[in-house]
Amino acid sequence: MGERGADGRADESLFRRMRAGDESAFQSLFDRHVPEMSARVRRMLPAAVQRKVSVSDVVQEARIAAHGRRRDFENRHGNALRAWLLKIAELKARQAVRRYGGTAKRAAAREVSRNGRADTAGFAHPGPSPSQAAMDAELATIALRAMAALPPDYREVLRLARIEGLTLAEVAERMGRSREAAKKLYGRALARFTELFEGMAGGA
Repeated sequence: MGERGADGRADESLFRRMRAGDESAFQSLFDRHVPEMSARVRRMLPAAVQRKVSVSDVVQEARIAAHGRRRDFENRHGNALRAWLLKIAELKARQAVRRYGGTAKRAAAREVSRNGRADTAGFAHPGPSPSQAAMDAELATIALRAMAALPPDYREVLRLARIEGLTLAEVAERMGRSREAAKKLYGRALARFTELFEGMAGGA
């Protein structure tokens, strides 16, 4: 059913409830667009990146981002929610490409080096400026403080998913949980970490 569906008033009620913080309303509206979001993300992720992170993982990150910003959504036209969610999904897909694409390239570079090709490390672009490096160091310190403030299972799921780069299926296996349980734990952990980090970072 589209955002207006057979009963536009019912959908408008869902939008109001979503903005007010109703979890079931958000879930109902979001789930309508998961197939199209998944297809869009799949098209954007190169095969090498999909070996590092699954499409469903990226859609889950889009779900968390949309949930955090749901009160900002305005239903300006019939396809507003679809466009808003697809934009968030595309953003998360680009972030995944940046995050995991470099890993794939480094792996390929190591393979080339093992085959006797010249190492290109000496041609790397210049590093960040001193001010940028200082800001990055400050944010890294805040991130560590936020991680330390999390419950142990939250820290572990974030470490496995974001630092080791495991898929949610691999995280679930490592933690002895079902994939669905790991997915829910990851969502809660990421939301709590974001809340703590933003509170600690302030203007930084």
